Amino acid sequence: MLRFMIQTLKVSAVLVLAVAIVFTSQRALSHYLGQADELRDSEPVTFSVQNEETAESVGERLEEQGIIRSSWYFEMRMRLGSSDAQLNPGQYELSPGMAVSEIIDEITTTGTAGTATIRFQEGWRTEQYAEHLAETGLLESADEFLDAVASPQWDFDFLASRPADAQLEGYLFPDTYEFRGDVTAEEIVEILLETFESRVPPELQERADDLGYNFHNVITIASIIEREAVISEERPVMASVFFNRMEENMPLQADPTVQYVVGQPGNWWPEITQEDINRMAPHNTYQRPGIPPWPIANPSLASIQAALEPDETDYLFFVATGDGSGAHRFAETYEEHQQNIELARQGQ
Repeated sequence: MLRFMIQTLKVSAVLVLAVAIVFTSQRALSHYLGQADELRDSEPVTFSVQNEETAESVGERLEEQGIIRSSWYFEMRMRLGSSDAQLNPGQYELSPGMAVSEIIDEITTTGTAGTATIRFQEGWRTEQYAEHLAETGLLESADEFLDAVASPQWDFDFLASRPADAQLEGYLFPDTYEFRGDVTAEEIVEILLETFESRVPPELQERADDLGYNFHNVITIASIIEREAVISEERPVMASVFFNRMEENMPLQADPTVQYVVGQPGNWWPEITQEDINRMAPHNTYQRPGIPPWPIANPSLASIQAALEPDETDYLFFVATGDGSGAHRFAETYEEHQQNIELARQGQ
């Protein structure tokens, strides 16, 4: 009897120890899988949650991008979490330095539409805005945004000088926005236009009159500057070149206007060829005199200010230095311009 009791106690002790080991191991594994990975690079990674995505697909992509250790653990935590927690479509900055619980809090919302942070880059054309909204999952398709942009409903004072057939290109202010997860394409367009209205107030718009051009023309010049300039200080100098050329009845001959003509999905700003330059199109400033019918991109406030307040120069030409700095050489005469081109070819 005593021997039997001793054996029973031994078995019980082993079972208790086994349970303790399993429990401890499970706790340790959960802690390992769920904690922030401080040993890995914590540089933020841009991560997009698409419309109608599942916890499984999001977890797999998080693991593939090295943001979490285990997609299985992520999916398990999602299932064990709040019953009404929903994945919130949008773009997020995540890193391995975040715990799984923090990531879940970031990309889900409980019972509401939540918000999504969207960045529109300066110099993007409208199609790039549309593609970005679809890629981040905020809209179902790029066409949703393009259809909203094409709607005739938009009535803002700063659009008064815009021709009836002109697009909203140039007026969709580039910035970082916080949108509701259930925002519509029309609401996005309205927010972008309202931001333009607040960032480019009437007193700034009125400076176009001092230049002898309407506001729409100046925004079109600003869009060309945005695509040409790399160094911010050169923007007002470039503006002076374009206005000086128009005063001399010279074509603008701006490469970005040709890029606007020939750009295609996947490569909206391609390298251009002589064949492209020879192509007849309303926006091709090599073939058509004056200012294009509407902007070629959505310019930054810096480019808009440069176009409204150009430097006073006699420059008629500029060319990139070709040294990788993004700088340009400016010239008053064609002969000087040719010399600058030769220097650029030599990489000087």
